[in-house]
Amino acid sequence: MSGVKAAVTVRAAQRAKELGAEQDLEALRQELEQAPRLGVRLGPPRHDGTKVRKTRIEPRGGVPGLAVAYAYTPSPPPPTVAVVAVTPDDGAREEEE
Repeated sequence: MSGVKAAVTVRAAQRAKELGAEQDLEALRQELEQAPRLGVRLGPPRHDGTKVRKTRIEPRGGVPGLAVAYAYTPSPPPPTVAVVAVTPDDGAREEEE
């Protein structure tokens, strides 16, 4: 185990529920505790080591592909991940049209 604690903000959880992706988001939250550097970094790291990253939940069934933004903060210990946004992935919409 990596020792990283991951949480989902209330707003991100609400949005995942609206999109029918609660289970997918929980699976991602658990995955982020093991591998907190998934996806791509958005912008430069801050002086305190905080990084904002974006990853994707693949579409399945009635759930669209989703873009998920999260912040990784290495200190103070324990390192943390906060999922802050869940939005339908524009690329997925374009593919469906």
